[in-house]
Order: sequence, then structure tokens, then C-alpha cells
Amino acid sequence: MEDEIISLGMKTIKEKSEIFGDDAGAFRVSDAWMIFTNDMLVWSTDVVKEMSYEDVGFKVVTMNVSDISAMGGKPMFFAFSIGLPEYDKKVEKGIFEGIQAGLKEYGMKLISADTNFSKELVIDGIAIGTSKKLLLRKNARVGELVCVTGDLGRPLSALLISLKNFRVEEDDRERIFEKLIRAKARVEEGQKLTEFSECGIDISDGLVRELKALSQASKVGMVIKSENLPISEEVKNFCEINGLDQYLVAMNSGEEYELVFTVKKDRVDEINFDFTVIGEVIEEKGVFFERNGKIEKPRDLSWRHFETSIL
Repeated sequence: MEDEIISLGMKTIKEKSEIFGDDAGAFRVSDAWMIFTNDMLVWSTDVVKEMSYEDVGFKVVTMNVSDISAMGGKPMFFAFSIGLPEYDKKVEKGIFEGIQAGLKEYGMKLISADTNFSKELVIDGIAIGTSKKLLLRKNARVGELVCVTGDLGRPLSALLISLKNFRVEEDDRERIFEKLIRAKARVEEGQKLTEFSECGIDISDGLVRELKALSQASKVGMVIKSENLPISEEVKNFCEINGLDQYLVAMNSGEEYELVFTVKKDRVDEINFDFTVIGEVIEEKGVFFERNGKIEKPRDLSWRHFETSIL
């Protein structure tokens, strides 16, 4: 249903910015791009019991900043509207302290805010950034390498533990929950990528879904190699204990806030931060998964609003 709502809005609303439909929108100001995005946090769908109110405030900043980073931008300003079901000083203070921590983490300033009553806690954040050059979903080219920062699978593993009571080794619990509770946007990496790449997206809903977005926008295909996926030992252990496919978990783990990008083969060695080459851009449209020498279509279990899609 979420895709249908977005499609309807795209068709109905005609007055759009010069760059629209990527992780963020953008328009030119002199010789630079101004980048705007907004992302909403809803208590019932975006918060787990292991999170503090400070974690919630930090998360709403991170989820917006990540969209700026996915476009290659430097985050500058933040605004938010918060809907509250009741006044509780402890709750509000914790959230505001989390927002403050997020602003400090990313070097941003608060520019505007609003409060209102709502049936459950809702925070709609807005981030503003700038860049000389943009990373766009439509710029993947056949023959380029597909790359990703960080590791994959911890947030989904943590959700399964929190919401579905899946088992986990106690030694692995803290590391698995770390990324779900206090993930950080790849700000420096996004800005550096503008030197080497023209195509990027962040992983907010899951790798499979993000790759599909790149494939559709660029009119190309992508093949991902299972042995190249960066999966932590904690996630591997978790999947083995619970009889789960580690690749399925890694490919569908949302709220990673890692960056997926493409780069020409002759430039990949120039990139001066940690990342993993996970596949290649191909001519045949679609997203493909290579495992044990066989090519298959990856299962898409990524998060969609209005649907229940957790494993």
C-alpha cells in the first residue's frame, strides 16, 4: 500500500523541485545544491522496548541525516514537529536531549520546531544540507561495482529478538542491539563519495528494496554475491541458533543507515574509507543474487508501512 500511496502522490502533485524522488530533494543555489528531506518516526512502528527516550530523539535526527548523506550532502540544519498523547516531562526531556545529542553528533543547528497533540508519539523531522555534487539513484552504469559501507543484519536480528523472542547468545546481544538502538548516519563517507561515485542510496528499508530502487531509476540490473555480503559474526551466530538464512537476514535488514553506492572498477582503490564490494551492475534489469554458483531472485521481506513484513 505504501508504494501505491507514493505513486499516487507523484502523479497528482505536479509542482516538484529540480531533483525529486531520491533520498532527498534538491535545488540549485548559485554553484551548490541545497538538499532537503523529511522522515517521520512513529512510536508504535519505530520504537522497541530496549530504546530509551534519548535513543528515540537521536534516531529521528539520524534517519533524516542519513538521507542527506545518501545524496552526498553535508547536514546543516534540523527542524521537527512532535505530536504527544500527553504531557510527561521525563518523556519530552529525554527526547529533546536525544535530539540535542544528534545535532551535536552531526554538527547541525535547530532551525524550527512545533508541538501538537496526537494519539501516539509522532516526530516528523526535517534535515537540510548542502553539496557541490549529488549522488543520484539514476546514475548507476553497467560494469560498475556495487558497494556498501559497514555490516548488515544486526537491526533485523535485534527486532526478531525484541518482538519475536528469537534466541541470542548473551555475549552477542549488546553488539546486535547496538545498531538498532543508536545507529549513526554515514556523513563523512557520503561527502567523500562525491569524489568517486555518482550513484548512492541509504539502507533504511533493507538492501533488496534499496537495490531495486537503484535498478529501476538507472534502468540497469545488479547481481549481488552471497560470499561478499558483510555479515558480522554475531549475526551469523544468531542465524545459526535460530535456523535462519543469514543472507536473507542481511539482505532485508532495515534501519541500517549504511550507504550503497556504485563506482567504476578503475576508481574503487582510490576510496579512502572502509566498505565492501558486494556485486556488479549488469545490463539485464532487476536484482539478482548469486549463491553457490547459482543465480536467483532475492526474497524481498523489507519493511513497508501498512504491511506486516518482519520475518
